[in-house]
Amino acid sequence: MVYIQSRRKSAFIWAMAWLVAAMSIFADALGILQLVAFTEAVSSSLLFLGSLAFLSEEIGKNVRYLVLWAAPPLIAAVYGIALGNDWNSVVGIPYGVSAFFIVLSGALIVASIDPRFRGARNAALALGILGAHKMDYPFLRGVPWFAPIGFAIGAILTVVAAYFMARMVLSREFTNLNGAIRLEIEPGIELVSSNEYRRVKEDLKGYPVLAFIRELTPPDKWKAYFLTSLPGKDTIAPTNLPRILELAGRYLREAEMRGVTGVVVVDGIEYLVIHNGITAVTKFLGTLRDLVIMREGRLIVVVDETALEKKDYLTIRRVLIGG
Repeated sequence: MVYIQSRRKSAFIWAMAWLVAAMSIFADALGILQLVAFTEAVSSSLLFLGSLAFLSEEIGKNVRYLVLWAAPPLIAAVYGIALGNDWNSVVGIPYGVSAFFIVLSGALIVASIDPRFRGARNAALALGILGAHKMDYPFLRGVPWFAPIGFAIGAILTVVAAYFMARMVLSREFTNLNGAIRLEIEPGIELVSSNEYRRVKEDLKGYPVLAFIRELTPPDKWKAYFLTSLPGKDTIAPTNLPRILELAGRYLREAEMRGVTGVVVVDGIEYLVIHNGITAVTKFLGTLRDLVIMREGRLIVVVDETALEKKDYLTIRRVLIGG
């Protein structure tokens, strides 16, 4: 459901991970060791792959070779199933590797988020504890008095981890659409000057606008990203135009699912031109315009005619609104 709303690949991958994890429970109940090892490995690989995708989404850069990074649990399981001749080699080693990658999944989530994203932090902690507990299974399974205790702890930790991950992906921080809806906004494209922009901020100060700006004092209800080459919280490098398109597309999809008009504001066009050139910025604005039109949103681009060469301003105007 979250994937359909937000189109975040991480949500879809995590959903598949939990479905496969459910299959491992049935495999364990049936006593099919090879299937236990395989499903545990697939579920942990998918959990780690989802965390890598989440990291990529949060930092705005593609992490290369995602599948290869997430492959070790599956490789260990295939190796154990093919060559193993006892429980430790068929299940124990692959199970331990899989558990370790569950811990790494939690660590990746923590590394990806703003510290104030409490839902993600709780999910990461729950995954880390679950993975750590699973790592002791190959060593303690043969201890009669510990087996029922370990099973109960594992069941509780699994439920807790699933609960907190569900809370995380259902949160507003995950979908990036915040605030209460109080205004009726007409879809469309608008090119405004700096003076007109003051009016826009006042009119939309209570609306959950997604903004990419060069100022440090946006309205409280806005989700604003500061365009700068310096790293920091809620900042985007001026050369990272694909990240802006990704965030805008996700926001507009979520707005459409909620039945409201998504509003995207882009200020600092001159700054983007300096870092990318007019051709790249024009292509970027054309793509952003198409995204907004397809989702029946509103795009507000702030640019002063005197701040650009006349032909560049006219090009931008023609791409956005024609004429």
